[in-house]
Amino acid sequence: MRVKIFVMLCLLGGALTVDAEDSKALFAAAAQGRTERVAALLAEGLEVNAAMANGRTALMVAAYNGNLRTLQLLLAYGADVNLADKQGNTALMEALVFGDPEVVQLLITAGADVNAADGKGVKVLSKARKTGHEAIVEMLKKAGAVASEAETGAADQAEEKEESKQ
Repeated sequence: MRVKIFVMLCLLGGALTVDAEDSKALFAAAAQGRTERVAALLAEGLEVNAAMANGRTALMVAAYNGNLRTLQLLLAYGADVNLADKQGNTALMEALVFGDPEVVQLLITAGADVNAADGKGVKVLSKARKTGHEAIVEMLKKAGAVASEAETGAADQAEEKEESKQ
């Protein structure tokens, strides 16, 4: 079992910044959607916002894997929905990978910044468009998300080009 957890953590981003063996178990349980295990670990007093060396938290891992019940639990324990990892990715950005509208809506409702940008300046809406999940793109727009300046500029140029053809 410990080998499985170690392999999972290596795949999820490497070493932890916290020392407790139980913290490793928290990340693994969040990744696997083992909500009861996450609840037990948090009840023991583990820090809900503990981060791996790359800055990823249990909330980000649960969002990446689309584990709705685990996300609800972590948020109930006070997980910070707007923490970013070392690359600037937030739980909302991670949720775009799985593409579950319920997960995205939960994070928005919990106060996720729909206009956050990663370390390269790519905003949530731009990332969502790349995934092809149109329902999520529309959900983000309704929540106030706007595209990055580079993306807006490219769209304006394409629109002007189209108008000049007419």
